[in-house]
Amino acid sequence: MMAAVLALIAGIWFFHQPPLVPAALVGPFTVVLPLAGVLATLAWLWAARRGSPFTWLPAALLGLLAGAWLAPPYAADWSDKVVGPEWSGKDVSVRAQVVNLPEHGERRSRFRVRVSETDQTASGLALDGRELRVSTFPARPAIEAGDRLQLGLRLRGVEGPRNPGGFDVAGWFYREGVHGSAVARSVTPLAGVQEETSGRVIMHRLRAEMRDRLERAAPDLRHPGLVQALVIGHRQAMTENEWQAFLHTGTNHLMAISGLHVALVAGFAGGVAGWLWSGLAPLRRVRRWLFMSVAGLLAAAGYAMLAGFSIPTQRALLMLVALTLALLSRREGVAWRALALAAAMVLIVHPPSVLAPGFWFSFGAVAVILLLLQGRIGATGWREGLRIQVVLAVAMLPLSLAWFQLGSWIAPVANLVAVPMVTLLILPLLLIGALLAGWWPAGGGLFLGVGDGLLALLVVTLEALAGIPLLVDQRHVPVAAALLGAVAVLLALQPLARRLMPWVAVAAVALVAPLRPDLAAGQWRVQVLDVGAGQATIVQTRGRALLIDAGPGREGGFSAGDRVVVPALRANGIRSLDALLVTHENAGHAGGVVAVREQMPVERTLRRSPAKNSADDPCVKGEQWTWDGVRFEVLHPPSGWNDDSSASCVLRVEGEGATLLVMGGLDGLGEAVMRRENPGFAVDLLVAPRTSNPRALQGDWLEQFPPGQVWAATTESGAGLPAEVRGRLEQRGIQLFETGRSGALSATSTKLDQVPAMGQARTRFWHPISSKPEQDIGESRRH
Repeated sequence: MMAAVLALIAGIWFFHQPPLVPAALVGPFTVVLPLAGVLATLAWLWAARRGSPFTWLPAALLGLLAGAWLAPPYAADWSDKVVGPEWSGKDVSVRAQVVNLPEHGERRSRFRVRVSETDQTASGLALDGRELRVSTFPARPAIEAGDRLQLGLRLRGVEGPRNPGGFDVAGWFYREGVHGSAVARSVTPLAGVQEETSGRVIMHRLRAEMRDRLERAAPDLRHPGLVQALVIGHRQAMTENEWQAFLHTGTNHLMAISGLHVALVAGFAGGVAGWLWSGLAPLRRVRRWLFMSVAGLLAAAGYAMLAGFSIPTQRALLMLVALTLALLSRREGVAWRALALAAAMVLIVHPPSVLAPGFWFSFGAVAVILLLLQGRIGATGWREGLRIQVVLAVAMLPLSLAWFQLGSWIAPVANLVAVPMVTLLILPLLLIGALLAGWWPAGGGLFLGVGDGLLALLVVTLEALAGIPLLVDQRHVPVAAALLGAVAVLLALQPLARRLMPWVAVAAVALVAPLRPDLAAGQWRVQVLDVGAGQATIVQTRGRALLIDAGPGREGGFSAGDRVVVPALRANGIRSLDALLVTHENAGHAGGVVAVREQMPVERTLRRSPAKNSADDPCVKGEQWTWDGVRFEVLHPPSGWNDDSSASCVLRVEGEGATLLVMGGLDGLGEAVMRRENPGFAVDLLVAPRTSNPRALQGDWLEQFPPGQVWAATTESGAGLPAEVRGRLEQRGIQLFETGRSGALSATSTKLDQVPAMGQARTRFWHPISSKPEQDIGESRRH
């Protein structure tokens, strides 16, 4: 069985690696797969009956065939319905129903809708049957699950910024079964419209009712977001500080209703059922273990429904079902069979789960615990719990660093405090309070208040632990290094671990080895990030790193510095910045600076307008320095200029055989002054100014500083580089590369003819093909 499940996982995983859905697997060939599966099953049964040592071979073949048969239909259906880039920015009017529990913030509401009818008279688009994630500005707290709305939408595709270390937005849409996103420009409730109400809508209405009951019974909670997260699985009300406290201590899994929570509810319900069975004679007609098992499963299913049947909750419920079935079979190796059966059930129900980090964390953690309990630990009680927590934290560290750029060395201690506190005290109190809130609000509020008080104590404790220096490791680890680290963990868990320690040490070296750019003295590497309506550029030499601008951001809202720039820096092996240059104070360039400085040490900052009493240095013409044989020089502005875009800092980087020029937001008068103040020179790579001025990069300027190629930080629609500028570049035959079309751009001074673009690298079939291919790149996307 284990061989079949491992092969099933491998089959589904390999299916998701190509850039296109394999046509053979969604065409007539699909008829052959079930027949081949029948033959593999017969071969498996025959080999098992004969006691053959090769039983695993037909089992593995069966798993591969099952994976090739299960995954393609889901992928093909999603690919047919996805909102592609060619639809992005178009307006459409639809009639739709809200099919989830909406998220209401101070500025924005966001919810998921299923489109039932499209008005095609204006747009010509048909969105019927598609599910979209819709945002409204300002927030509309009156919108609830099940509401039927007439929406005027501006469509957006599923592709997000494409950067090293960045979140795969399109992959999330694919896993969640959402076909696109949109901003609602008009919202009109439809009263009295009769449409079929699905079970999913009814479920989310019940969740909304439970949320309202919690708020009525206990309106003055200190941590209402945490209470909602634990009771109904609604984490959107958590504050950023609350989330960071759990995240940095490795206890964030407690805020996602999953195996631990579901098992606790099932165990409590099973215990109550056993007590009732002993006291009520009519119940004794049913076997005690069966009655307890059914009661536990029903309670777990009810709790999973209250949590919205999210994918982690589905995974936990299926694992519980598998464990129950394995226990009922009363055969040896129950735990491993249950784990294998649960993994198979999860992938059969939802094949894209194989792409979710939660899938590997959940099953990986259980597998580690099972390995530990197989004779590795002889201690009992708190010693056993401590050792399990320590080993689990180390075992999950490679995956955490690879996927989230975060590892917590304080996690064992934090989990020893948080796990029993949440599972044995806080969660039971909150669930009892939630049950009482409907018919006895005062009693429910009392339990909720006590649970909230314990949560407040827990948050303070976790914040103190997270504040201990050097115990939170925030860096990027390549997938290959993470896999080697996982090998080290597996070797360390073997019975003869002491003999294997040299190999464990060798495999673990990959986790601690620093990432360094493959550059010689005099060489540089540049990377222009895809930050949307702004600009951020990373320049590296052999041992130094410079960040030029940090993308857009606003106080209390989105920050490209936090979401894009810092993950990209870590993905490049940068753990501290030798310098940060802010070309000018426009929000698209300076908005993300605060977030970068909060998360990464910066030795020196140059900017146009240093604040008073600040350690920042002014960025003015004549400033220069040399790193590893690479010369940096500020060419503009002269001292005494104001702070508008014409005074934007311009930086020249000269290395081995190549010159880089980064213009920030320079345009207009600034270009004329730069021409007058600096002799002309050839530019191998020009990072164009981000501007809306059609007079930027005038012909005279291009003649004095002729560029070999131009990179521009643009949005998906091309904003950030006017059409007139594009025309001038095209007339001169200058290559143009744009982040809005290709994602982050990267090159080294010795290989400027090779421009890796994130839009082409790591492409999977859920990444839509751009309708505006880049010049001279992107052929692989079109074919």
